[in-house]
Amino acid sequence: VNMLNTGDHVISIDDVYGGTNRYFTRVAKPANGMEFSFVDLTKPGALQAAITPRTRMVWLETPTNPTLKITDIKSVAKATKQKGLILVVDNTFCSPAIQSPLDLGADVVVHSVTKYINGHSDVVMGVVATNDTKIYEKLKFLQNSIGAVPAPFDCYMALRGLKTLEVRMQRHTHNAMIVAQFLE
Repeated sequence: VNMLNTGDHVISIDDVYGGTNRYFTRVAKPANGMEFSFVDLTKPGALQAAITPRTRMVWLETPTNPTLKITDIKSVAKATKQKGLILVVDNTFCSPAIQSPLDLGADVVVHSVTKYINGHSDVVMGVVATNDTKIYEKLKFLQNSIGAVPAPFDCYMALRGLKTLEVRMQRHTHNAMIVAQFLE
C-alpha cells in the first residue's frame, strides 16, 4: 500500500484480517488520502463492479481470517492483469508450504511470519515476496527508507520454525481432513 499515491483506490476482500482492515481504514486512508472498498471477491463480477478509474491495487486474502473464505487467485489475477492493477495476496493462513500465489498470478505475496512460518508466536515479523523487478525495487527502497529490517536473532528464531513448516502443515491438513470427514 505504501507504493501507492494519495487518492489511489484499493479493493480489498471484505473479510480481510482485522489488523489489515484497521491499517487500511485508520492509518492509510486518513494519513495518505487513499480510498478502500471492501468487496466479497468470492462473488462473480464483484471485482469488476468495484474497479474505478483510481483503482491501483487489489488486496486478497485466501483463505480469509477468520471465516476462511476461498477466492480463486488465478481468476482475480487474470482480471487485475487486464486492468493493469497490482494484486497482493496475504498468504498467511496457507503458508508457502500449501499455496504459491506468485505461481497463480499474484504480483506480491505477504505472510505474517509470526504465525505458521515461525510456528511458535515468539517473533513479530512479516515477509513480502514478489517476482516483479519494478515492484521489488520499490519495496527495497521502502524497506531501506522505513527501516523495516528484522534483528538477526528474530531471523534465527523464524528460521527455526521454517525448518519444520512443511511437516507441520502436512499434519494440519491431515488432521483437518479427519475432522471434515467426521463432520460429513
